Amino acid sequence: MKKLTGLFIFSCFCLYLNAQTFAFDLSKKKDPFSYNLLYVLNDAPFKFLHIKGKLLTKTDSVHLKSEIYQNKIPLAGASTARYVQDSTFYIEYFFGEFMNMDDASEALQSLTEKVSKSMNKRVVVLPHNLGEGGEIIKENKISYALHSGFFHYNISIQIAKVLKRDSYRLVLQVYSGRPFYYNWIMKNEPYGGFNFINYVKKTYTFFETVTSGCPTDIPGYACNGKSLSNDTTFISYTKSGFDGLMNARTEYDVTFSNLRSGLSSDYVYYNVPYKYPYLRKIAFVRFEDVDKSKRKTIIISLMELPRINSLIPSQKKEYVIDFSFAY
Repeated sequence: MKKLTGLFIFSCFCLYLNAQTFAFDLSKKKDPFSYNLLYVLNDAPFKFLHIKGKLLTKTDSVHLKSEIYQNKIPLAGASTARYVQDSTFYIEYFFGEFMNMDDASEALQSLTEKVSKSMNKRVVVLPHNLGEGGEIIKENKISYALHSGFFHYNISIQIAKVLKRDSYRLVLQVYSGRPFYYNWIMKNEPYGGFNFINYVKKTYTFFETVTSGCPTDIPGYACNGKSLSNDTTFISYTKSGFDGLMNARTEYDVTFSNLRSGLSSDYVYYNVPYKYPYLRKIAFVRFEDVDKSKRKTIIISLMELPRINSLIPSQKKEYVIDFSFAY
């Protein structure tokens, strides 16, 4: 009975982590701006399949190497609407040009508030002031938020410099894809695994300076050293020797709980897509690093190792918890 209860709890835990859906109810939206914006957001996980129109051009003055398609969904106040396809897919709206930065900044704030209101003010806004050195001067990234967390930023409102006319253009972009859902770590989470978390934080702080091996020991875990995959460096620790799947799942759950309670509200966590032999994969990242392309990430994975001899059906399966620091 204990094994069945443990399996049920773990299954509920997995369902909880996957329960958040990126979708908006359009039935209560009466104003055209809100309705159309939420329609665009609902179509983002499908690469805007229902919004994309005919091909307009394969180059223009703004997008030199992108295919530009008709955008079938207008937004009130936007002078231009388009679907842009290059290495990513996104919908783009132009909300006018301004001759000075003060007017452009005021329009940026006004549009941000309008988008927030359309999403019932359930948003996280991340402002960036990038300065006059590049094409984008200011940017507000916006994500859809729920009580337990928020989705990855997939809305961007930008002030872009128009060099030929010495003016500033206000642009709203919505990016395609199914955004990760980041879970908040509540401040009142029970604190556990004090020594374990101290070792983790020490490793997280110093692992970039390590040329080989591991920066510190983590009790119960074996160090596998440094490795490189594409443009990401990993420092990996593993724990094995479990007495079956339930024992491995229990240990994984305990480790996850210790991380969640010990890393505090400065961090958020999310499910990482995985395939067999992985059975579960969760990542932690600092909240302030969420929108960075190169960010420090803690990844904890549960894996099933292949049988040494597949001809022996009764051979016991082996399970491993992989604890990696990626940057």
